[in-house]
Amino acid sequence: MLNNIISLVSGCVTFLGGFLVVWGAVSLGLAIREQQGGSQIASAISTIAGGAIIIAASIYFGQLDTSWLPN
Repeated sequence: MLNNIISLVSGCVTFLGGFLVVWGAVSLGLAIREQQGGSQIASAISTIAGGAIIIAASIYFGQLDTSWLPN
């Protein structure tokens, strides 16, 4: 049961991280196209990096060892 919960949480958090990466990429494209200041570009890059970190954390969380649990 715990494996199912870990899998579900990992999948949801991975989706959230992927959404942030896509949102950051769209924001970056818009900031470059509209030639906005460096703060908009920096914010978009920060969003992309944050999404990537969230994805990495969810992958790590999904690999937790639950073999010590009784069946």
